[in-house]
Amino acid sequence: MTNDIGTTPIIADLQGRRVLVTGGSAGIGKATALAFDKNGCKVAILGRRKERLDAVTSQMKHGLSVVADLTKGDAEMQRAVRETIDAFGGLDIIVNSGGVITEEMSGTGEEAFISAIKLHVTANLAIIRAAEEELIKNKGAVINVSSVGALVPMSPNMASYGVAKAAQDQLTKNLAFEFATKGVRVNSVLPAAIQTEVFEQMAEKQGKPLSELMDHMAGMHAMKRVGQPEEIAAPIVFLASNAASFITGQNLAIDGGCLMGYWLNSQPFNSE
Repeated sequence: MTNDIGTTPIIADLQGRRVLVTGGSAGIGKATALAFDKNGCKVAILGRRKERLDAVTSQMKHGLSVVADLTKGDAEMQRAVRETIDAFGGLDIIVNSGGVITEEMSGTGEEAFISAIKLHVTANLAIIRAAEEELIKNKGAVINVSSVGALVPMSPNMASYGVAKAAQDQLTKNLAFEFATKGVRVNSVLPAAIQTEVFEQMAEKQGKPLSELMDHMAGMHAMKRVGQPEEIAAPIVFLASNAASFITGQNLAIDGGCLMGYWLNSQPFNSE
């Protein structure tokens, strides 16, 4: 047994499967795309900036850049799915990793909530519906990337994000129920703090060193560290494979012990 972090599982049945990963140019999406590529999959990654997408697909054996905006609605998602199917001859797996916290989502007003739900809920639904026929034909799988923020409040300014992620988790369960007899499995993963460029941007905005922010975030986890993108990619690969053939409708927390109430129990209790 080794102590390697985020070791990519190699699962034989994934060889040759066709995968579409949204938000695949960075962070968890990038790590997931590379993990599927290591498994011999054909992998399309969706994002808004072609140069960033191409920088990732250039590292793959069978990579495809699909330029699209998740917030543009059904027609845009239908085009993206069709582009993937035309290039690969089909589609077996969708990973909805294209979710971020934007300036539009900050605050507690109506527009913040609408913006968050549009990106994290209705965009996920649009791309799944666009691929529905193909997923059913190929007995495929969908994995949505949610957040522990769906389960616990983080801050008032991130309320819209948490509410949207909670709605996304309920969408996962409802779609899993709908597709259960059609051979399509739908699950989600809920990461805690994962070291991606989001925290680099947050540190810059707060005017503090990234290491200081990461140390603060690490203290919220029982494992005393933040996670790495590869540690989310590995369970996603598992959930997409036949190794998880009897798993559907699950929202899996991957949180380093964050949700055990560690923040509450991190200090010894003194009854005296």
